[in-house]
Amino acid sequence: MKAVNSAREMGLSKFIQQEFYVPILHFFDLLEDRRRGVSTQQNFELGDLGVSSHLGNKYQPVGYRRLRQVLRLARRMNPQSTFVDIGCGLGRPIILALELGFPNVIGIDISDKLIDLCKKNIPKGQDNVKLTCCDVEDYCFPIGSLTVFLFNPFDRNRLENLVSKLEETNSNCLIIYFNPKYYDVFKKNKLVRELKWQNFGLFEEKCHFYRC
Repeated sequence: MKAVNSAREMGLSKFIQQEFYVPILHFFDLLEDRRRGVSTQQNFELGDLGVSSHLGNKYQPVGYRRLRQVLRLARRMNPQSTFVDIGCGLGRPIILALELGFPNVIGIDISDKLIDLCKKNIPKGQDNVKLTCCDVEDYCFPIGSLTVFLFNPFDRNRLENLVSKLEETNSNCLIIYFNPKYYDVFKKNKLVRELKWQNFGLFEEKCHFYRC
């Protein structure tokens, strides 16, 4: 009876999404973590990390299945680039970027707690990974071809600043923007690919690929 009332309150599709479909996805992601001996599934509010909420959004990972598809495509589109995960959190995109053969990988996060946890998830012996704890506005990006991964790490103003910085310093930059919230920030950039997933009509996910 409680489940019926909950379904009525939030709508049937939302109820199925939250109570059944998403937990199943999380279960398979946990299996992927366990197979690798890592822990990347947790969500964190910025306040829990000692970070002011005006500096960004809460940390939550993209599911392995979507992330693998996105990064595999990016690897083909920008094959010899350095992979940069902004708001790297616990490092799931970094792990897959290594598995897919990106020659160099960078993780940036403003939380020292998340950087420390991310270090524990990186496979041993990977000397082509560099993790940096800093505000991305203070970060100096390396010169050369970059593939930059974003999962709505901060607000519109900070995103605009980031795009401007990338445009000024790099001549070959592919930006992956997963579930874009402020896609109008990229109105001057070329949208080279868009992926969409409907998840059985329960909710939509999408990913934009931009060239700077």
